[in-house]
Amino acid sequence: MSEKICFIPARNSSTRFKNKNIMPFGNGNLITNTIEQAINSDIFDRIFLSSNDESILEYANEYRIDTHLRSDKHDQLLPVIKDFIFDNELYEDVIGLLLVTCPLRSVDDIVNAFNIYDKFKNKCVMSVTSNENPIQLSWTKKFKNDNFLTPVMPYDYYRSTRKQDHKDTYHYNDAILIDSVENILDDERKTLFGDNPIPYIMPPERSIAIDYEHQWEFAKCLEKEKSNV
Repeated sequence: MSEKICFIPARNSSTRFKNKNIMPFGNGNLITNTIEQAINSDIFDRIFLSSNDESILEYANEYRIDTHLRSDKHDQLLPVIKDFIFDNELYEDVIGLLLVTCPLRSVDDIVNAFNIYDKFKNKCVMSVTSNENPIQLSWTKKFKNDNFLTPVMPYDYYRSTRKQDHKDTYHYNDAILIDSVENILDDERKTLFGDNPIPYIMPPERSIAIDYEHQWEFAKCLEKEKSNV
């Protein structure tokens, strides 16, 4: 019988925001915040904290959850998750990925995302939030001459520069990813999300993904405001 496995990666090698995974948040830090969300969701049969740092793995002791010592040979999450599956022989299970860098995700978000997964069966479910600005109106530097910008999308997309004239677009918000081990181990799979994932749409205020210190500061302010309500 398959189990629902929570995988919480917390590598100790951030360059843009040093030690971000253990920065204070709520009543603990970003790692313990995510562990508690996983436990309180009452969804998972087993919860694993994965890191390349033994000191980070010690956070698992307080909660009596499992640990996974990851190799430093992979930078991308997909091969890390595959190694985790092989190391623990989880071939018939469902993996729920929770990144610690989206701390404003709620327990209800986890439960609701799994409800969607159970409805569609064997389809990847990915949490997303809407892009504030349409990607159709994005620009990039022209490498041959940095004095100019070139459009990301073909010119036809720029017939209107009004935001409301463009379809909504979404991006992965680092909160939740759910998929079967069978899909994850598919040799044809090239990305963490696979092809055509099912979206679980979250609002921007719960979708702050922390890559830089100012994002952590912003997330703390939103968390404090929520606690005072």
